Formats: sequence, structure tokens, C-alpha cells
Amino acid sequence: MTSPLRQLRRAITGFILVGWCVLGLEFPIAKAETIQENKELLQKGLTIYEIDQELMRITEQEAKLQEELKTAEEQLKLAEASSAEARAHAAKVIRAYYMGDRDSLWALLFTIRSFSEALASLDYLQMILKNDQQALRRHTETWRQLTEVKDRLTKAQTGLRQTKSNYQEQRTRLAALQQEVDDTLAENKETAVQLQQQMLELNRLWHDKGVPMLRTYFQALGDALEQLPELVTSGSGSGNNLIMNGFNYTFQMSDRELNDYLRQKHELFTDMTFRFAPDKMTAAGSRDGISVQMSGSYELASRDDRRNGAFLRFRITELQFNGYMLPSTTIDALEKDFDLGLYPQNIASFLQVTGVKIEEGKLSIMLKLAL
Repeated sequence: MTSPLRQLRRAITGFILVGWCVLGLEFPIAKAETIQENKELLQKGLTIYEIDQELMRITEQEAKLQEELKTAEEQLKLAEASSAEARAHAAKVIRAYYMGDRDSLWALLFTIRSFSEALASLDYLQMILKNDQQALRRHTETWRQLTEVKDRLTKAQTGLRQTKSNYQEQRTRLAALQQEVDDTLAENKETAVQLQQQMLELNRLWHDKGVPMLRTYFQALGDALEQLPELVTSGSGSGNNLIMNGFNYTFQMSDRELNDYLRQKHELFTDMTFRFAPDKMTAAGSRDGISVQMSGSYELASRDDRRNGAFLRFRITELQFNGYMLPSTTIDALEKDFDLGLYPQNIASFLQVTGVKIEEGKLSIMLKLAL
């Protein structure tokens, strides 16, 4: 339903437009306002489309987590049964040693009357000791497996709860946006069909060309950044990329060097320009009528699966397609699929990153010896 204030505004605008039309003049301000309103509507339509895509991804993820949860629960039952059996066997072994039951076996050594009896007794003792050790090791191993299964089960349960919460949050956001679009179309009945067609065309362009193009860029960028240490190790840089100060190092790179390096790696980047600005890195370019723009920053993070686990994770703060902002769901999906991080220890395994600074035209990564 149209608010009284909006109705009054439209009436005034219409009255002025009539006056200008009578005079045979154009009204550029009103036209600009209409263009802006239409762009906002298309923006909402694109956001709705992307949130809908995210909901499908979440649904698939939920099904996967449900399956993992079911498998983990089944493995837990088997692991608990195996652990109970191994624990009982290990308890018997420990009790036998504690109660002195094994002392009588060693006493056999003092009753040996021949070399052949000695060999037979030693074989017998070794067999018993081996079985005892296997029982204790089996108990330790089954306990470790049980702990791992419990950890997987806990993670699956936590992930499932987070996924369901995220799904509900996005559904609520989607419903609110859809209501706004429906209200806007209801207020513009004369142009509703045309606006709906424009939204469909924008979404189709994004799906057919925008998504493949952006993913291609991200794949190429991730591959190139992984090989970035070549600037130091191959001497392809200016020679001053790595500055040493005692046990501390600083890796520096200008945005001009980054652009030159990326364009050497892939012809895609001839149409894109990267720039370092205070506390952020931006990238903008266009190809085949599709323009993309990105901005973000690096932050210190850590990963356990890498030696000297500290690295620099790239966080995207803004992503645009043909001038339209893409929602956080799209950004999250891209960050999950593509790693744009920097791993300075790839320069040398004994280096560890301690900080990062982005200023006008320059990126500086602080390093130290990982002793």
C-alpha cells in the first residue's frame, strides 16, 4: 500500500511534470530519480536471485551434514562397542600384572632343565607379552578412534545448527526483499511488466556471463597469488621486494608490480587493474560488456594444516557486477571456493608472517624467522 507521503510526492511531481510538458520542456531531475528508483529495484531483484541461490546451496549443505551426522552416529556405536571390549581386555591384563599373575610365568625360567625347554618357555613368554601389548595398544587405538568420532559428531551437529540458523536468516531476508519488490511493482502498474523483464534480463546476464567470468577471474587470481613468492626467488621484481633487518624481514610490493606480475601470469588481467589504497586493495575491470569491481583487505590468520600456520587471508568487503552490488552470500560462496590468501612462508619455510600494512600504492608484509 502506498504511503500518504509518497502519494503526495507523486502528485506534486506529476503536477510539475504536467507544467513542464505544457511548456514543451524536459524534466531531467524527475527522470534521474526514476532511473535511480529503477536501479534500486533491479538491485533488489539481483540480491533476491543470489539469496535464492544461497538457499539452494544451504539446502545441499544441510543434506550433506545430515548424512555425515547419521554416519558419525553409526560409527560412534561401533566405536563404543569396540572400545568397551578393548577396555575390558586391557583391564584383565593390567589386573594380572597388578595381582602378580604374571610373576608365576617368569618363575618358569628358574625351572628350566634344558636348552630346548628354555626356547619353548621364552617363546611362550613372548607370545603372552605380545598379546598383552596388543591388548593395551588396541585399547589406546580404539579410545583414540572413539574420541575422533565424537569430535566429528560434535562438529556435524554444530555445523547443522549453524546451517539451519543461516537458512532461516536468509529466508527472512529474502521474504522482506521480495515484499519490497512486490510493493514497488504494485505502485508502478504501468511499467511493472517492463521492470520485471529488466530484472529477469539482469539475473540472466549475471547467471550466464557474470558468474562464469567472476569465477574464472578468482581461479586465475588464486593461482597467481600462490606463486607470488617468485617475485623474490626468481628475481623478477625490482630487487627490493624483500628487506632484511636483523631477524626481521619486510616483503614490499607496489600495485604497479602486482599488475605487471598478474598480467605476466594470465592475459585475463590485462583488462583489470589492482590498486593499493589505505587499508584496502581494489580491483576493477571489464570484458565483453561485463564489468566487475572488488575491494577488500588482508588480515592475519592461521591454519593448522600448514607449517608456520600464520598467513594473510583476503576478506572481500565489496563486490560489484555491472555497477550492481552483490550480496554477502555471493561473497561468502566465492571466499569458500577460492583462496586468495598470501602465504609468505612460501618464500622460505623458515619465515613466519607477523603483520600486514596496506597504504597508498604499496603492500608491506612483516616477517620474522620462525625459530
